Parts: sequence; structure tokens; C-alpha cells
Amino acid sequence: MNRFTFIVLLLAGLAAPAFAQNAQITGSVVDSVSREAVVGAYVAVSRNTPDAKPEYVTTDVNGKFTFTGLAKQVSYLVKVSYLSYKDFTRTVTITKDIENLGTITLTEAVANLKEVKVVGQVTAMEQKGDTTQFNAAAFKTNPDATTEDLIQKMPGITVTNGTVTAHGETVNKVLVDGKPFFGDDAALTLKNLPAEVVDKIEVFDKLSDQAQFTGFDDGNAQKTINIVTKADKRMGQFGKIFAGYGLDDRYQAGGNVSFFKGNQRISVIGLSNNINNQNFSSQDLLGVSGGGGGGGNRGGGGSAGNFLVGNQSGITGTNSFGLNYSNKIGKKLDVSGSYFFNRTSNSNVQGLSQEYFLQGATSNQFYNENSRTNTTNSNHRLNFRIEYNIDPKNSLIITPRLSFQDNHSGSVKTGLTTLASDGSNVNSSDNSQGNSNKGYNFSNDVLFRHAFEKKGRTVSFNFNTQVNDKNGRRDLYSRNTYFDNLALGDTVMRGDTIDQRSFTHSDGITLGGNLVYTEPISTTGQLQFNYGLTIQNSNSNKDTYNMSYDDGTYSELDSLLTNDFDNRYVTNRAGLGYRYRKNSWSANLGLDFQNTGLYSQQLAPINNKVDQSFTNILPNFMVNYRSKEGAQFRAFFRSSTNQPSISQLQNVVDNSNPLSLTAGNPDLKQEYRNMVNVRYSLTGAKRPYSLNAMIFVTQTNNAIVNSTYIAQKPETLPNGLFLERGAKFTAPINVDGSWNARSFFAYGKPIAPLKLNLNVTTGFNYVRSPGMINNVPNYSNTYAISQGLVVSSNISDKLDFTVSYSGNYNVVRNSIQPNLNNNYYTQGITGRVNWIFGKGFVFQSDINNQSYRGLGAGYNQNFTLWNASVGKKFLKNNAGELKLTVFDILKQNNSITRNVTETYVQDVTNRVLTQYAMLTFTYTLRNFGKMPSNNGDGYRRRDFDGGAGFPRGGGMGGDRGQGGGRGFDN
Repeated sequence: MNRFTFIVLLLAGLAAPAFAQNAQITGSVVDSVSREAVVGAYVAVSRNTPDAKPEYVTTDVNGKFTFTGLAKQVSYLVKVSYLSYKDFTRTVTITKDIENLGTITLTEAVANLKEVKVVGQVTAMEQKGDTTQFNAAAFKTNPDATTEDLIQKMPGITVTNGTVTAHGETVNKVLVDGKPFFGDDAALTLKNLPAEVVDKIEVFDKLSDQAQFTGFDDGNAQKTINIVTKADKRMGQFGKIFAGYGLDDRYQAGGNVSFFKGNQRISVIGLSNNINNQNFSSQDLLGVSGGGGGGGNRGGGGSAGNFLVGNQSGITGTNSFGLNYSNKIGKKLDVSGSYFFNRTSNSNVQGLSQEYFLQGATSNQFYNENSRTNTTNSNHRLNFRIEYNIDPKNSLIITPRLSFQDNHSGSVKTGLTTLASDGSNVNSSDNSQGNSNKGYNFSNDVLFRHAFEKKGRTVSFNFNTQVNDKNGRRDLYSRNTYFDNLALGDTVMRGDTIDQRSFTHSDGITLGGNLVYTEPISTTGQLQFNYGLTIQNSNSNKDTYNMSYDDGTYSELDSLLTNDFDNRYVTNRAGLGYRYRKNSWSANLGLDFQNTGLYSQQLAPINNKVDQSFTNILPNFMVNYRSKEGAQFRAFFRSSTNQPSISQLQNVVDNSNPLSLTAGNPDLKQEYRNMVNVRYSLTGAKRPYSLNAMIFVTQTNNAIVNSTYIAQKPETLPNGLFLERGAKFTAPINVDGSWNARSFFAYGKPIAPLKLNLNVTTGFNYVRSPGMINNVPNYSNTYAISQGLVVSSNISDKLDFTVSYSGNYNVVRNSIQPNLNNNYYTQGITGRVNWIFGKGFVFQSDINNQSYRGLGAGYNQNFTLWNASVGKKFLKNNAGELKLTVFDILKQNNSITRNVTETYVQDVTNRVLTQYAMLTFTYTLRNFGKMPSNNGDGYRRRDFDGGAGFPRGGGMGGDRGQGGGRGFDN
């Protein structure tokens, strides 16, 4: 049976039960005073029997809800609940196909907070559709805690060096009451929002706005955290300002102030310090991660962006300022926007050791490098979102983004290559260079959505634009030495000197459109038709000039290091999808046909053209099950393609390190990926524990990886490049056999008698990285087992402590040179305490022990970083605090990293901040008022980026994460 026949039969099989008739319960929910729709209210329906389990949906942007798959002549209990409102309950007996409850009014629950007595244990975690919801009240934190401190107490959520992960996946977006906060910068939001204003934390997969409207996943979902603020904290001002000075001229100053007035939110932040406190993302760091004009990592491997989200290596001084605004203007317009400026100065000293896997050579090679780098980076970033609900059937969303970057760096490095067998020298380099890069990035998405009168019939069109431009200059001076070992043990040294200046320019523009039409075919089935066209044009130019010793200017063009390259992609994609839902089951099935044309032309120093066409069939499938007992199962499969970047295609040599040259490959093909994701969760209000499990597997054909050639003697490569003995040349190639598998398990349970929260995580990762070294394929297989344990206090807001353990055992196996197989282990044990005692006295301490075993010589270390502070709160409501902090009490701070690639194993050490003491004053602002009960601007909902008349974050019974579409909710 061929693939097409199988898919047709599967579609028919899913559609067959879709034509069964089911009774429905519908209705709408409004505020009793303002008569406005209450969006996001939870509606539960269950049979009117003592042991019946409820099913949940959430109301859409019009306050409407629908339950399908119900039986006639049966009595059901309907319950509507939402934060700050009294619950509504009604018993309904269904007597017709559609039982309309009409308009349900919710009355605000007015109470004097000082008189409220809380009885019983607060539910820590619940599963609401596809959203995992944590109740902040179940996790005790001190009055000064941030949202970042709060979420680290929650099962399955971790923050490491500014990178937030939830249930084993990186969080790419953080919302506040459904609205963007400083763009997509997760770390910035979590560090600047106090924990005391948080009511709930919601974790879900946020679909794109278009997919959220249609209910069909388009593969652009992002792991997202939504911070739901407390109703009594949405009117007022809050924040803090601080300033401190210490030994060795260490300083910090800054603050954040937010002005909340219902839907109108204004936040201002500022930060200045030289103690490595940073609050920016990778989009602020143009020039650090390279790009355009060649150089850097041309093949596969990790993304620099993932590393740069957290703290940079070395010691960094930061000056930053940000402004965020969001508001609902009238009943039809939602706007949000932010501006962020960041300037950093980084100084780093780095030691690096690499061991290469060679076959057939007389000995493996070691490369050791020491470098000193200074980098200054400035960035301006603007983000906007405009959502206009034209009428109940039409909406328009416009999302522009703009950023400017200016980066300057200088470095001095020495590199030495030796043979592993006898330690004899092969080559060395003394290298100094200066780099400057300036550029901008602009993108804009325009989405129009229309719903027809017939439920489930919709059309939407998305048009996106991306424009970027970057200019750079590099000055390189390098003195290189090559050692020839003669038969009698003598050594002959030769050398050369490189004195060059290069100029780079790259620019690109991408225009794309996507048209989607949905059509219901029954009460439980819906079809989708989609067509998309994307045109991407980019250019990259590099001119390199050698020093002319006749006149002392850079005027001699080096043709081997000069290149002018144009690249164009044209992608046409059309597809058909089917969506089915009945009771607790839902499924999506789709098939896309994609054709991509790649046209590349090298204009200088020679003219060369590449014209390729790729045709692919891209299936996708998703099945989701939610039980009444709180269990959820989801399996997802998707095929996709990934195009090579212009830097991977451009055939120009980058000699930033003369001992390790790189270039692109214009003959690269696109990658074809198959991804499987399986998740299982078990939570519930009556369950004393929570459980999350995830398996994620990616298999890639034509994976873009590195091919490295290490010269065993002086020789000229086919491309005309001359390599001295021991020098390396790396270029990207396509290879099959790339695998990446991850599994994650999280278990959380409150230990009520001890007033503690226990979180246990376990993971197993497998990475198969293909590559080529000296024309011999190598497959590097890495097996990693990780274990985590967190015990956090839940005693009171006066005493807050956390003890955690994380261990990672790694096994590395290579297909060539098995003698280089390696096992290594890293371990971290951390303890933190924050104790408020007496009349406003504060004691804080954190201690972190790191242990490394199985690394290279000099890298197996065990060190402990211990910081502590003591302070005194004073002024009215303890708003002021004076604190003395000592950093690195034991003087053991260190930084060690191991990286395993398909061609080498690398160990790295970086400069770290050493011991200092600092005295800091902090003033905390808290001024909250009462939300008006009859004001249309009052906050009555959690916005999940939907449009007029469409479910925000999902229909289909409240599938907030999986989108949902209008078809079965109105």
C-alpha cells in the first residue's frame, strides 16, 4: 500500500464516525454589571450523579461555550467559575439536539481580604485542557521574591543561566495576563515581576495566531508561560529601586516600576552594574554569533542563540533601559508595545582544549588555545502588537518588530597544535584581531481573519515581511609557525605573517503569504485547505585586502578570501488537513506538498551558478486524549524541511583562526526532518501529586554537518586552498543518519506534614551526530542520563529555602578511534535560604557545589561558590532595606564546559567574577487600589491572542494550547 492510499483510508476511517448526531449544550457568560463577555471562564459539565466526572471548556472572546457529544433525556450539572466571581450552577435536562442556556450572568465576589479565612489545602496544580495551571498560593515565597523565584518551586520548571525550561522544553515566550511583556524576552519578564502579584502560572504550547484561529497546528507552536495576576493587584503601582557599591569598584543600580490600571499597563525598567547581572536575549547580540561573509560554525551543532540567552562568559558591565505598554482601547482595539535598550561591555579570558578523532593518521591531534577578548555591544529593540476586532466576524492583527545592533570586539589569542603520541609541536599561531558590526532587523506580520455565518467555516490570510542588513569590518594580524620533524629528531621551523583587513556586507528580504480556509463537514469533523508562497532573497559580500608593504595601506585584494554571493529561495506549499473531535478524543491529520527552488550565484572572484529544486511530501498527525480524572495523552508527528543559510552556502574562506579555516558549500541540499513528540500528564485537584512525561525524537536526512580535513603534510586542496601540516579546513556537507532523542519525567508532590514541596526529574538523551573527518565518516554517539531533585520550603513567607541536586552522566562513543571513547560526569548541589527574623532583619545565603569528572587534564575540578548577605528592613511597611553582601566567600568560583561534536571533544574554561563585598539599599514600592466593578476597562479575561469572535488560545473544549477554531465553540 503506497503512502497516498494509506492516508486516504486513514482520513476515511477518521471521518466515518464524524457524522454521528450528538446533543449539545451552549450558552454565553457575561458580567452582571458591565454586561461584557467574561472570556476564559471555566465551564464544567457532568452527569447529575454523585460519582460523575466533569469535562471542561473555556468561554471564547464573546463569552460563548459549547459542549458536544452529550445524550438526550439525561440530566447534567453545569458549573461556571472564574477568578473574582461567584460560581454559577444549574441542572439541565437535554430535550433537543441543541440545548441553549442563554445568557449566564456572573456576580463579582466582593469580600474584605483582611477578613477572608482560608480553609483547607490549596490545589497546587491542575490540567485545564492543554494548559498546565499552577496555583501560586500553593508555593510560599518571601515578600521580595520575583516570579523567577516562584516558578522554580513548581514541578517541571527550571531556570538555568537565564534559560527557562518547562517539562523538558525551552520556554520561548512569557505573557502577562495573556499580553506580551517586553516582546518575547522570558528572562526579562520573570526577573522584573514580583511574585506577590501572581495568582496563577499557566504552561502551554501557544500556536501561531493563524493556527490558533483555525485549530490546525502549523508547526509554529512555542512553549509559553502565561502569568495570571491577582485581581486585587491589577490597579496600582509596584516595583523597586536599588543601588549598591562595593570593593574593587563593584557597583549595581537599577529598578523596575509598573503602573497597572485595569487593562492599561505601563512598566519601566533600568539596570546598570559590573557584576554580571544581565537581562537581555540573543537578539541583542549581533556580531557575537557571527553570520554573513563566512566564518563561525558552518555546519550542524548547537545554536549560539541558545547560549547567549543566559549570561555571557567573562565579566560583563551592563547598562539597560526598557519601557513596556499595553492597553485595551475601547471594545475593539488591543495594543501592546515595548522599547528596550541594552549596552554591555564584556571582558573574558578563555582556555580551550580540543582533541580530534583521526583514522589512519600516525597520531591524533590536540589543539590548545588561550585568548583574551573585549566586546562592547549596543542594541535598540522595539516590539509592537496591534489587534483590531473589526466586528464579530472579522479581525486584524499587526505585529511589527525592529532592532538595531552595534558590536565591537578585540581579541588576542595564542594557539598550539601538538601530536597526542609524543607531544611534539605541529603548528602555532599568535593572533590579534578587531571586529566591528552594525546592522538592523525588521519583521512584520499582518493577519486577517474572517468567520462566515456557518459555524466552522473560516478564511484567514497571513502576510509576513523580514528585512535585515549588516555591515562589518575585521582587522587581522597573525604570526604562524609550522614545525617539520625530521627523521633524526631535528625540527625545522617555518612561518608566515598575515596582515589583512576585510569588509563584509549582507542583506536579505523575505516575503511570505499563507491562505487558510476551513470547512465543517459534521458536528465533529472539519477540513482545512492551505496554500503558502515564500520568496527569500539574500546577498553576502566579503572583500579582503592584504597589507601593501610598498605604501603601508590595505590595497592588495586577496581573491581567495573575497566573494560576492547571491541566494534566492522560492517555496510553494499546498496542503489538506482534517480535524476530528468527539468527547475526550481529538485528532488532526494533514498532508502538505512543497516545492522549493534554490538559485545561488557566485559573482566574484569567479562566476558560478547553482540551480536546484526540491519536492517534498510533508505529513503531520496529532492525537489528543483527556480523561475526566485529569490524565492527558498527546502524540504528535510532523515532517519539515530546513534550508541552508547563506553563510553555509557562500564559498568564501574565513581565516579568523589561520590554523582552523572554514568556508561554505554552495552545493548543499535542504534538510528533511521527521519529528515525533509524545507527552503524558496526570494532574488534578483531588490528586496529591503531579506527573509529567515526554519523549521527543528528531531524525534528519541530508543533515547539514561539518566535514573537517586536517593536513598530515603541506598540501593544496582541490579548491586551491593551501594547508600547512596540522592545519584544519572545515566546510558543511549533507549526511544522513542524524538522530536526537530526549525523554523527560517529572514528579511533584507536596509533603504537607513537613510543609515542603518535592520535585523529582529524570531524563535520558541520545544524540547521534554524523560528520566527516579526513574524508572518513564518523558517527559520534552521546548517551546522557540526568537526575534532578528539588526540595523547597512551603512554611511561610518569613522562611524560604530550597535544596536541589542535578547530576548528568554522559557516555560518548565514536565509530572511528574507539580509544577516544569517553565517559564523564557533572554534578551540582545547590542550597538557598532567605530568612526574615526579628524586627525586620534578613539573612540570605546560597551555596553551589560543582563537580566534574572524566574531562581532560586540568578540567576535573570540584569547587564551591558561596554567597551570603545580611540586611535590615526599615521605613513604613518595611519598604526600605540595607543589605551587606559577600560574593564567593570561599574564593573558589570557576567556569568549565565540555562540548562533544562529530569531529572533536572540547573542554573550555572562562574568566569568572571573584570575591567582592557590596552594600546595597533597596526601596520597594507597593500601592494597590480596588478594581472598579462597573468600568468597561476592568480586567475580566485572560487574553490569548485571538481575534474577534474566535476562541483565544483554543476552542474545541478549551484546548488553549492547541488552538481550536471557531467551528465547535460558537
